[in-house]
Amino acid sequence: MYQFSNRECFWGRYLIPINQFNQRYHWPPSYIKCDCSELAEHQRRRNQGHFYPTYIWKCSNCKRQYRLIRGTRNFEEITKKIEKG
Repeated sequence: MYQFSNRECFWGRYLIPINQFNQRYHWPPSYIKCDCSELAEHQRRRNQGHFYPTYIWKCSNCKRQYRLIRGTRNFEEITKKIEKG
């Protein structure tokens, strides 16, 4: 079985699932599935009135951040969940 990415990817406000057939129209994704089963949103940087992609996705629920590995369609976690104790 062909694995498109190591995470489920979605695009746009209607959360269109991205696969190998529509990736050229919807890449990079707007949302990816986080480990906590919520959606991590694509972060954008604003500079002088223009928005630039950062290739970082952040989950608003657990505050984990994911980064797109350059040249691939796979994501890696760059911050871990902070345990309160």
